[in-house]
Amino acid sequence: MFDYLYTSTDLTQEVNRLPNEFGLLNALNLFPIETLGARFVRVDYRNGQIYVLSAQEPGAPGSVGGTDADEGGVILQIPHFPHLERIAVGDVDGLLQVFNGQVDQRSVDRETARKLDLIRRNHSITLEYIRLGALKGLIKDGRGKTLYDLYTVFGITKKEVDFVLGTAGTDVRAKCEEVIDHTMTNLKGETSAGVEAVVDSKFFGKLITHPNVEKFWLNAQNSSEHKQLNRENRAGNWGRAFEFGDIVWREYKGGLPVRAANGAITTEKNVADNSGTAYPTGTQSMMRTFEAPVHHMDLVNQEPDADTIYISVESLKHGKGVELESQTNRLAVNKQPECVVQVKTSN
Repeated sequence: MFDYLYTSTDLTQEVNRLPNEFGLLNALNLFPIETLGARFVRVDYRNGQIYVLSAQEPGAPGSVGGTDADEGGVILQIPHFPHLERIAVGDVDGLLQVFNGQVDQRSVDRETARKLDLIRRNHSITLEYIRLGALKGLIKDGRGKTLYDLYTVFGITKKEVDFVLGTAGTDVRAKCEEVIDHTMTNLKGETSAGVEAVVDSKFFGKLITHPNVEKFWLNAQNSSEHKQLNRENRAGNWGRAFEFGDIVWREYKGGLPVRAANGAITTEKNVADNSGTAYPTGTQSMMRTFEAPVHHMDLVNQEPDADTIYISVESLKHGKGVELESQTNRLAVNKQPECVVQVKTSN
């Protein structure tokens, strides 16, 4: 009788030892993880919660804080992302593989390790995908279903700035200042260390070759406005980055595999052509990835560890193999979408 040696606890521990090395947003730690003890999260907003206090005589009563009329909030359900892998007899029986340069029989142990790597990568890609959605304000799942439109949820009008980079006379620095001004004006008590933008390769290329930008690169590489263009290898993303107009511009190449309605796997670009998103850096709690408890009877109402992938093991009938069901329960949220700016170039 086949006896699979690994328990759900064993595999959960092993898969979480594999580091999440996928994605630029993950490398930037733009949406740090916050664990929860429930499957819902309430995102509060309090108008005027932080403000400059007036001076009073010692002993005088202080100013009164906001009332309930100034407060509000939205309740969001944390989505559940399951994934099923199977190790069947045909995956190991009579098959050979090259391991450390030597040909050997494929084993259940090595096939398990391979499946754990696939599980980690699938959930890492999913996490980057929902974080990209949160940054843009439209969170979708892998089949294109909209989970949350953050602009609708918070009743915010999306701010867009068209850089018109195909026009030689565009004042690009003024466009940058428009972005910064909007971001800083809407912080409402949050802190910020500056502004960055994640853009696609087409936008980035048009930006650095624009006459009002390129001349700083060619003739004044050491100026305070334009630091030398450099490449950054972050999380496998080989993109370019430079600072212009007091904004750090980051190119995000590549895309993520998603499953279309007909079941076909297609690649969706990380950032759509000729576009990107500018956002404040160094905030206290604006952007978060909320992680809910595992959906399993053994772990009901238990707050998970950060970045947890849970695996449940189930043997198939008649010794046909074993199923590994993995799951994550996460939602990335920008709690102040009015602070980000969608940038684009229409030509």
